[in-house]
Amino acid sequence: MSANRIKPAKQGHLDGACGFYAIVNAIHLLEPDLPQKELFNITISTFIQDGNPMAFIEGTNRGTIKNVLSRLLEYIHSNYELTDNTTDEPYRIKFSIPYWVKDNDRSRKDVIDTLSQANYRKGTVCILGFGMNDGDELDYAHWTVIKGFKDRCFITHDSGQEAKKINLDTIRIDSQQRKNSQRPYNYFSEDIFILERVPAEK
Repeated sequence: MSANRIKPAKQGHLDGACGFYAIVNAIHLLEPDLPQKELFNITISTFIQDGNPMAFIEGTNRGTIKNVLSRLLEYIHSNYELTDNTTDEPYRIKFSIPYWVKDNDRSRKDVIDTLSQANYRKGTVCILGFGMNDGDELDYAHWTVIKGFKDRCFITHDSGQEAKKINLDTIRIDSQQRKNSQRPYNYFSEDIFILERVPAEK
């Protein structure tokens, strides 16, 4: 093989760290004054507590995201006083997992409506796990951040090369079909985390 045809591995190609980047990016969207480097360092150190460091390579599941997010927010609330830059009112960041249990409504409309509430300017973002397979070259699983919804498109805040806008017409919800050329994105309802800025308890 000719040496000039050998391509170097890029960051993200050989690891499963997108879930950790999604956590950091989501928090940083809600509070840009928090240092990204510190957020990432704490994210990784709390992840290691789970005792499965290979998840950094193999990819993160929703249990890992939940555990790391819980510990990171506990650290933030213990070490920072979060205040709104406009009103100077104190706030906290909370998260919820709307489809953690099986008995919740998971219709396409319900899941789309849930994700559509993302608006980082109003203090709400979503971490989302999805699969992509267009039946041709693209085939991967990924964690990203949804920061808004406009003109029938989800607006991403992504750590990699993901599209910045993902049109509703290209999305399936919880599909058992592995690949689809018309709708290559398969959003997993159980892998949705909603992060919100809420008033601090007085």
